[in-house]
Amino acid sequence: MLTLSRTFSKLAVSPSVATVAVRSYAVESKKLRHPALTAENAPQLNKVDSILDFPTEKNDTLDQPKLFSSHRPAEVVLNAVTDIIDSPLSSKEQSELMKKALVIKRVVNMNGKGKQPSMYALVVVGNGNGLAGYGEGKDEEASRAVRKATNRAIKNMRYFDRYDNRTVAMDLTHKFHATTLELRARPPGFGIRTNHHVHEICRCIGIQDISAKVRGSTTPMNVIKATFEALSSQKLPEDIARMRGKKLADVQHVYYGGN
Repeated sequence: MLTLSRTFSKLAVSPSVATVAVRSYAVESKKLRHPALTAENAPQLNKVDSILDFPTEKNDTLDQPKLFSSHRPAEVVLNAVTDIIDSPLSSKEQSELMKKALVIKRVVNMNGKGKQPSMYALVVVGNGNGLAGYGEGKDEEASRAVRKATNRAIKNMRYFDRYDNRTVAMDLTHKFHATTLELRARPPGFGIRTNHHVHEICRCIGIQDISAKVRGSTTPMNVIKATFEALSSQKLPEDIARMRGKKLADVQHVYYGGN
């Protein structure tokens, strides 16, 4: 027992004052690292950027203020044309165009090396005042495919006639492959009540009152191409009256004082 007591007495830890190791760079000292720096010319990092200014007080509510400003661009910026290409339109007119990437999908090309995947994009651009066009692009990356399609859409832009700058002149029925598209003129204030792809095309062109029905195949590529072909093939009332040798009286303008 005497031997065990002596052993435990050796293992016992003697009470001592706990010492905390303090790193040298954490000690606040008035001595600066560079001899040329003084308290007057030392940079104040809290004035470099507002991100460095963190609030020290705590709020009573759970609603926290937004510390950092949002840098995400608006929808207009996301749907705007950024690349300026060689076309009859000026750089300012190209930057003001509306861009709608309606179709972005993965496609596969089969060749001797096997399946070669790539991205396909179909983009519609327009100025909202009768000028619009669509283009197709294919590339390994979706962003480059959209850029190619946008450039081709700008080169393929053409003018579409609108009655009263708001709707089509008459009801149209056009067939493109397995898609049959019906476009109907509507009175002021009716709005755009169509297929969602036709809706975006009408917004780019500047058509405000129209209704449409898509019959048969509703493939986005067929619907978009059918819409552009239908609007391109429409005949104006003035042309029909000229071919028939008749005089055209616009009922809305004569009797209702339309603009």
